Amino acid sequence: MSGALERTGAVRRRLWYALCYILLAPTLLLYGLHVLGFETVGKGLCLMPGLAGMWLRRAWYKATLAHCGENLYVDFLAAIRTPKTCIGSDVYIGHSCWIGWADIGDDVMLGGHIVVLSGAAQHSFERTDIPMRQQEGSVSQVRIGRDVWVGNGAIIAADVAEGCVIGAGSVVIRTFPAFSVIAGVPARLVRSRLEPDASGQSPAPSHSEASGNPMGLMGEGATPT
Repeated sequence: MSGALERTGAVRRRLWYALCYILLAPTLLLYGLHVLGFETVGKGLCLMPGLAGMWLRRAWYKATLAHCGENLYVDFLAAIRTPKTCIGSDVYIGHSCWIGWADIGDDVMLGGHIVVLSGAAQHSFERTDIPMRQQEGSVSQVRIGRDVWVGNGAIIAADVAEGCVIGAGSVVIRTFPAFSVIAGVPARLVRSRLEPDASGQSPAPSHSEASGNPMGLMGEGATPT
């Protein structure tokens, strides 16, 4: 029975992809001819609600990103800024997220209204004799390891190691060890997931240890607050 369900699901996914690529064909052609920009199309597609919008965004990013794994879920009003971004499999990008130049691993969950910057040095403000808008900065790829959970409203400006949990509203400007729980402005270490918490409970199992598909649990209540 499970094998039949998996085959049915695979066929359904292929049909969705085929339909989306038919609908996106003119857009992909204009993008290939440099008539439409990557960011322009992404912002347009982010305005489409519902399952159809999710599938169109999934197909678009699958066709245009440097790398895009399976089962990407990009929610309403969320967009990725550059095609240089790489995204793994089973990644959830929540409502109104804005993703810069990033490398996002498998099984990452991003809540709503999260900004992933292209590094923390995009603008310079060292000189006072010229306006800050005229001062050059630099961009860098931000890497988010696998199995990371980011709460609503966080800003990510530095690499995030595997297995980290980032509290809502945090501003991450430096990298912490793998499996850290961090929160605050700027973000600080709360504890390690590899150690018991204050109640003495053992760490929760990782996605690879837990049963079931974590992407099936990505509802409104799936974001740490």
